[in-house]
Amino acid sequence: MGQTGVFDVDLRGLIDVLGNNLYTNPGVFVRELLQNAIDAQAVIGVATPVEISADGSTVTVTDHGVGMHAGQIAELLGTIGRSSKRDEWGFAEQSTIGQFGVGLLSGFLAGDRIEVSSKADGHSAVHWVGDAAGTVQTAAGDRTDTGTTVQIVARPGFERWFDADRVARLAAGYAALHPTPVLVNGVLVNPPAELFDGGGRAAAQVAYCQDEFGFTPLDAFEVEVPQAGLRGVAFVRPDGGDLVSRAEHRAYVKGLLIGGLPELLPEWAYFVRVVVDATGLTPTASREDLVRDDLFEEVVASLGDQVLDWLAGLEKRPGMRARFLGIHEQGVKSLAVHRPELIDFVDRHALFETNYGPMPLATFRARFGDLRYTASVDDFRVLGEILAGRGYGLVNAGHAFETGVVRALIAADPRIVGEYVTQDVLLSVLGEVAAGTRDRFAGALALASTAVAPYGCDVALTEIEPGTLSALLLTDDSAKLARDRHEMLSEIAGEPDAWLAAVAAVDANDLAVPTRPMLVLNVANPLIARLPELTDATVAGAVVRTVYSQALTRARRSMPADAAGEVDAAVMLLADFATRRTDR
Repeated sequence: MGQTGVFDVDLRGLIDVLGNNLYTNPGVFVRELLQNAIDAQAVIGVATPVEISADGSTVTVTDHGVGMHAGQIAELLGTIGRSSKRDEWGFAEQSTIGQFGVGLLSGFLAGDRIEVSSKADGHSAVHWVGDAAGTVQTAAGDRTDTGTTVQIVARPGFERWFDADRVARLAAGYAALHPTPVLVNGVLVNPPAELFDGGGRAAAQVAYCQDEFGFTPLDAFEVEVPQAGLRGVAFVRPDGGDLVSRAEHRAYVKGLLIGGLPELLPEWAYFVRVVVDATGLTPTASREDLVRDDLFEEVVASLGDQVLDWLAGLEKRPGMRARFLGIHEQGVKSLAVHRPELIDFVDRHALFETNYGPMPLATFRARFGDLRYTASVDDFRVLGEILAGRGYGLVNAGHAFETGVVRALIAADPRIVGEYVTQDVLLSVLGEVAAGTRDRFAGALALASTAVAPYGCDVALTEIEPGTLSALLLTDDSAKLARDRHEMLSEIAGEPDAWLAAVAAVDANDLAVPTRPMLVLNVANPLIARLPELTDATVAGAVVRTVYSQALTRARRSMPADAAGEVDAAVMLLADFATRRTDR
């Protein structure tokens, strides 16, 4: 024969579950009691102060709200999960925050006993006592006015959570934006913040940012999401921030703190911290987070759009734009590589080094048409002046993230013609050498090729201004990487590991032969112009190796040790040769 029963709840086991899985620390009982008190007053529209007292062994919270009679005490405090803040269909009251019926249990995280004295209008007062062992007692109370008083008695070892200063700090943080005054031992801990209303809200916003986030904002702007009943303030950081670890934002629901939520803004908006208060967002059971429902996702998207609107508004605020970019330019560039939301702002306003001075990429395109760029700072230093002399603009995208930004911009807008400057591109715009000059340099070119062959370098001729430039050293990154891989494999004794073996196989099957570095001799230079006159191959080789060392220095390339030794020998040879000629 079947039997009908009820769940038998182990209160100590339930408290352990709450402490380890629902709440983050025992001090949350201050928030839960404070929230219950504020909700009780909100039901009947009372705005008198909620009074808290703390003496290191007990915490007492008193409100002047709706109160409870004996029947409600038995039903609500004796039934775990039952809440007075849900209607008969289970929906939450609009004026209250709590709705899960477990808030009072948080008192057992730090206390051994909870006492409740309450009186509802038209009913006799009632006194209820519950202990952590799960026993309860209900008796007639002596309260004369409507409302409720809850007292938590500390468990041995948890007295620090009942310290008056700590309780005051907790209450001040939880109720910072709530209009209900909260007194701790007679002192008001939540003076009106006025973040969203009043003529003094600008000063209040800065003060809040300093107190809660620890910085004075570079700028502040208000945000709102009407469908969530959300108002807030966004604060622009005055420093670079952390691009890896997402900063927490402050979220309040109906004026009471929910917690710090990193996900409240899109990840790319690292340079902004926000504080928001909402009526439509749903807290989780612990009230330390928000439910990630469709409305929450709408809020995140809307707040992101409003940050983008602020960025767009910098178009008309050149002073603020300059200050913002002076701090966040590199961070915004780094995120724009993968965040299309930022690419337009970076394109229009972030400065890139060019051979015609710093300018945004949009300005560069307006002036030169194609987006010609190089991915190496060293190459830019060598090539920029030469290309500028022929009217070609060149962007230095060799700094951190900038090549990625340029390529992301090209990928995002098919109208942009991008040109990555390689060795072949440069040679196509360098000065052509007349046939007669090329014939005259045929022997010198052969000697020069022999002189730099040990460095894996080819030789070519050009005729460009300025004539003070003796030579350029053009390198190809793919060739350098291939050589590096080859050297890694050649230095490993025995069988290479799986990764190196795979790389070697790719190299072996690659039919395209990488371009070697090339030393481009400028025949307009007086020294290079005399190379055909040097009939002594040793002297000519010494001159070419010296020119090669100058080209390396100009390109900011490090010189291999063997090459450095040979260059030193070449200089000594030239010095010795010059000395012998002087002696004669």
